[in-house]
Amino acid sequence: MSIINKILIRKAYFIIVLISLIMVGCSSSSNDSREDSFVTVSSPDMFRSEAISEISINDKDISSGSGYSNSNTQSKIQVNGSLSLEVTNLDSAILNVKNIIAANSGMITSSNSGYSDQPYININILIPRSEFDSVLEDIKQISSIVNNENIYTNDVTEEYIDIESRLNVMLETEKRFLSLLETANKIEEIVQVEKELMRIRGEIDSLTGRIKYLTTTTENSQLNLYMIEEMPISGSDDWNIGNSFDDSLRTFISFLKNIADFLIGILVFTPILIILGLIGFLGYKFISKRKSN
Repeated sequence: MSIINKILIRKAYFIIVLISLIMVGCSSSSNDSREDSFVTVSSPDMFRSEAISEISINDKDISSGSGYSNSNTQSKIQVNGSLSLEVTNLDSAILNVKNIIAANSGMITSSNSGYSDQPYININILIPRSEFDSVLEDIKQISSIVNNENIYTNDVTEEYIDIESRLNVMLETEKRFLSLLETANKIEEIVQVEKELMRIRGEIDSLTGRIKYLTTTTENSQLNLYMIEEMPISGSDDWNIGNSFDDSLRTFISFLKNIADFLIGILVFTPILIILGLIGFLGYKFISKRKSN
């Protein structure tokens, strides 16, 4: 082999090796770039931040309660009333009312009594909604006069369904934050998740309290009862002819006394009136005489 051929072979070999090295370097750079990209996308911190953000965004829809409405919820209606009665005997009427309340699983929440022209009492009664109508009718039976009767109703079904839906959303959101808290491994993440949990649990307590209130006020009714004793007709129960004669005699004697007092007064003041009249007459004469002179 000639020297020129050997030189050409060596150059060709060198070029092949150089090209191979360049290709290997490019391949390595591409792989590193893909690995860096993969590490950036699959970062656990980024996943947790995105999860918190996603839950918080979904939490904004709580006010609408979408997806959690319950069409099977029964009607929620508050029923309350007031009743004003006149009774012949207040003590007996109070006893009857207490018996009616006890027989219908009710209770007296407050009462106040007093005396104006007649004795009266004002009672606030709490009874099951199912017994409200019957209690109202039974109490009216013990009165002689029903002065006033009012029934108040308020349909809170829509409010109840809305609050119930919002509560369900909050409970689901709480579960998601609890799951996220288990995977958090940084203090900043733990603090952020616990802060959201505190806010959510506050909302849950508020909504739960409102649901309990609506449930209680729709399952029970309040009745305000006012009773007053009738005004009796004076003297109608104990009248007799003897008493009537005595009253007439007292009236006649009182009349005679008044006449006697009048006559005595005249006798006492007559001399004084005569003297005053005489003085006036003499004075008049004296003045008239002087004018004529």
